[in-house]
Amino acid sequence: MEKKVCVITGATGGIGTAAVNQMVKNYKVLLSDINQEKIDVRVAELREQGYEVDGMVCDTSDRAQVRVLADKAASMGPVQGVIQLAGLTPAVAYFKDIVAVDCIGMMNINEEFFRVMERGGSIMDICSCAGHFFGEDVLPMDIFETALVDKQKFYDDFTELLADYGDDTAAAQMAYVFGRSFAYWYARKCAYPFGRRKGIRVNTVSIGFVKTKRTVDDYILAGEDPDEKIATQMSYSAFGRPGTPEEVAHVFEFLIDERNSYLTGCDIYFDNGCDANGYMGQQFNFDPSEITYDPENTSLLENR
Repeated sequence: MEKKVCVITGATGGIGTAAVNQMVKNYKVLLSDINQEKIDVRVAELREQGYEVDGMVCDTSDRAQVRVLADKAASMGPVQGVIQLAGLTPAVAYFKDIVAVDCIGMMNINEEFFRVMERGGSIMDICSCAGHFFGEDVLPMDIFETALVDKQKFYDDFTELLADYGDDTAAAQMAYVFGRSFAYWYARKCAYPFGRRKGIRVNTVSIGFVKTKRTVDDYILAGEDPDEKIATQMSYSAFGRPGTPEEVAHVFEFLIDERNSYLTGCDIYFDNGCDANGYMGQQFNFDPSEITYDPENTSLLENR
């Protein structure tokens, strides 16, 4: 039987590379990113290994480029999955660019693939644990709502709000956190219309700390000690270690598998239990004395 198609944006980064390596086993893969040379190298490597792959440059903030990407994917066969990994971080990007890629780009991907995908398809939008740090009482929900009807006004109002946070560094940090909150909110807004109209599922993965070259470099560019920052966050984790790109890739494969036909509007919190222990971007180590539950030392129910 002919393989279905999986599209991966941001496909040449650390997590993107792992996602491609996982998905080529069972799908035709169309990988995209913004660097043609990196795309060509990956496509050549994978074709040499016998996999069915193609690649193309796509700036997801550019609607015309996303439309070409979607049409290309559909020409390869039925599009089963879209793994949306394209995104920017505050260590390397201007706050307006973060909004353009992380928010507008996500909407462009979802809407253009809604156009070409068939019933049973699945879209995985990237989120982050940082997107859960603030409640709706802090988030600019009125601006978020605008995105559903007027993208230009959403972009203008959102970037104007972010500019009020002070310098470009602070604005970029808030653009990332609010942008990931938007991703979580927006994907949930997609669940009903995408499902009712075309039987397409939309979910998010909120990724905690996964160690890649980029995540380490981001700390260095921000003038922080990577080992110290990683150790602080990992003190909250259940296993005391960072995640790996390969572990995330297995989650992506699970989400787009058509056997998960009832799974939509959900967020997978991939953070090794950091949030469960109270990590919300804390700058100090977790205190193990706060753990009050000992599963080996509890009383028994004598009567009921």
